[in-house]
Amino acid sequence: MQSGRPAGGGPVRGARLGRGSIAGARRCAPWAALAWALTALAGLAAWGASPALGAKLVGGGRQAAIKRAFTAHGAHKHQTVVSVRTSTVNGAWAVVESVRLQPAGRGGGKSGSVKPANAYYHVVHGAERSGSPPGPVKADLSRDFKLAVLYTGSGSETINYTERTLGVCQAAGGWVDQQTETVKPMSWSVRYVVDLDSLAAAVGDGRTAVVVPAVTLDRGASTLSATEQATRSTVDLSCNGTPVTIKCSTRYTLGGSGSSSWLSLIPAGLEVGIPMRRSTSGSCDPDSFALGPSLWDSDAAAALVSKLRVLGGSLSGNPYAPVKVAWPFSSSLAVDGAIASPCQGIAAGCTDSMKWKGTVRLQPVGGG
Repeated sequence: MQSGRPAGGGPVRGARLGRGSIAGARRCAPWAALAWALTALAGLAAWGASPALGAKLVGGGRQAAIKRAFTAHGAHKHQTVVSVRTSTVNGAWAVVESVRLQPAGRGGGKSGSVKPANAYYHVVHGAERSGSPPGPVKADLSRDFKLAVLYTGSGSETINYTERTLGVCQAAGGWVDQQTETVKPMSWSVRYVVDLDSLAAAVGDGRTAVVVPAVTLDRGASTLSATEQATRSTVDLSCNGTPVTIKCSTRYTLGGSGSSSWLSLIPAGLEVGIPMRRSTSGSCDPDSFALGPSLWDSDAAAALVSKLRVLGGSLSGNPYAPVKVAWPFSSSLAVDGAIASPCQGIAAGCTDSMKWKGTVRLQPVGGG
């Protein structure tokens, strides 16, 4: 798998407020400099500037219209849309960020090695037209664009396994092997910050596009609480034997190597997982248990959100609305058929009750 922090207030950075500069104004008399500054700020207010909100992702019909205008231009034939966003200074203006995909192996390798190109559009008599936006609008649309992905959820998993075979003494009862596993609590809130202006790679093979933005796990805004208890008991009832029981407890905490790789933007949507660290206590040798790892421990809670197709520009009318996800239809591994219950292949005597649900949502970050 591959592919955030709110900024403070203040005027739009880099906005051109008119001819001259603040430094030039300071060379004037104090009263003149003050008058110049007040006039410039009034100009921003006239544009409807909102302090430090920055551009926003746009979806629905407006996004579709902007994409049509973009793709109709011959120069954009081989470009892949990374994002479409509108200005909060003047909502009639929008920017399309796009990249030209490179063959696999030539897509960069470090954050910022691939820079998207900008194309600007605005509404003219109900149609999207290309153009050059006014200074304050262009500054707003050109700022480094970040957004957060917040994935929250909860659930539980219970596995029960029982096998009865002929005992050594071949009497009633036989040999009994029982194993139970429970994952409870199981809850998480994971927040990633995505910099869509800083790409490590943008590659394609003619069929599939992969764009890898700079991703950071916001540890201060992320939590994970999950514990798995596994118990196995064996006894030969045919010989009036004494049960032998082993127990293992696994605690899952947030972290692990490659935490940022648990978020990826793909044409099918947004794929988001939970980076986990495991610590165990008790008798935890895997060979001591009859079953393999639980679905939870196999990353079954990694979600594929088809409604959040950031890459390629296909979002709902409100891109920031929460999207519900749940097991099994939202599990990216289950959808791909790449995950199996530990009960799979056992004809009888094994049940695996897995359930989780949650939401995934995009959030503005500073200039995002």
